Amino acid sequence: MPFTPAVTPLEPPYEPAMEATLRKWMPPGAPFEPLALFRTLGKNASLMDAMLPLGRYFLGKTSPLSLRTRELVILRACARAGCEYEWGVHVTAFADAAGLSADDISAVTSGKSDDNRWTTAERTALLACDDIMGRAILSEPVKTQLGVHYSESEIMALITLVSWYRLIATVANSCCAAPEAWAARFSV
Repeated sequence: MPFTPAVTPLEPPYEPAMEATLRKWMPPGAPFEPLALFRTLGKNASLMDAMLPLGRYFLGKTSPLSLRTRELVILRACARAGCEYEWGVHVTAFADAAGLSADDISAVTSGKSDDNRWTTAERTALLACDDIMGRAILSEPVKTQLGVHYSESEIMALITLVSWYRLIATVANSCCAAPEAWAARFSV
């Protein structure tokens, strides 16, 4: 059955204000057009403006989570949501910098959260991700383990990061007809 997006992305040429907004969402000097996800969010410019600070927080330098933990959790959340679109963007754009091997990517995508390949802290973050993606609440054992490995600031960031990517995955799954041409695919 063909996919029909709930909302279709904006297409160029963009109005000047939207062109400037899309540039804010893209990495400086990106060699490709603004992502379909961003162009879709552009259909509600005030919502898009409201979302930008939180996205920048998670992908910037002020989040208390390490790049590796952040990307493991994002990839796991996207995989659990069946969101090849956002998963592929993150594999392509961030996996190398996060030190994730092809085997790591495969394991976080389709393996178990408690795989021994992960450090104890990483396993705990992935179990937290699974709890949030599955039931939208942390189990008592996971809460206890989070307190062993992460500060309260990090725990809040982790809970919110998973929830944010659950939201992003829902938007992408509902509105993005196909992965970006340059992005990785689930077949990894």
